[in-house]
Amino acid sequence: MLKVENVTKRFGEIRALNGVSFKVGDGEILGIIGPNGAGKTTLFSIISGFIKPDSGDVKLNGRSIVGKKPSQLVKMGLVRTFQIIKVFKHMTVEENLEVANFNGKTSEILKSVGLWNKRSMLAKNLSQGELRRLSIGMALATDPKILLLDEPFSGLSPKEAEDLDRIIRTLNENGITQVIIEHKLKELFNLAEKVLVLNFGKVIFEGLPDEAVKNEDVIRAYLGSVRHA
Repeated sequence: MLKVENVTKRFGEIRALNGVSFKVGDGEILGIIGPNGAGKTTLFSIISGFIKPDSGDVKLNGRSIVGKKPSQLVKMGLVRTFQIIKVFKHMTVEENLEVANFNGKTSEILKSVGLWNKRSMLAKNLSQGELRRLSIGMALATDPKILLLDEPFSGLSPKEAEDLDRIIRTLNENGITQVIIEHKLKELFNLAEKVLVLNFGKVIFEGLPDEAVKNEDVIRAYLGSVRHA
């Protein structure tokens, strides 16, 4: 479904991405990890159309999407959420979804993300976990085929993380392909079928989560410093 081919991006003298390539299959959950500064957010920004690569290509269902605006990609079925939650805090939960709604399924989405009973509440009064679910609900309102989630478990309590895990699994069962950047490895590895590890803008590992934690390059670059995270 998604193919990244030899993508490179510089910011001045800094090479944020250096020849990154990988594929994401239809219905797959891919996890992306790496230390701060590894290039994860830059990669998401390129895939989702917020910045252009210096070289390389990104293809969605075989079609190059480099140069497409985020709004165009949303209509093609590719949607991104952000680590910093972006919702309309002075609007109700239901109004937030209606702003983004392409498919007329507001009630169904509110129930699927566990916010039906909070639909009349102002978004500013939601908990961190509820805000995260609202941001995912807003993404679902655009009827995505592939969802890019940027640190969805950040700042969540164990109970909130458990609730989000169920939602992500349900989305996957409903055929939505997902790519997830996450620092909380336990939560990510419970979900991801495959893991991509970035370090200094390069892919240093691609494979099963169980294999990642045993890989010496991964341990040196990333896992060793956050083993207790």
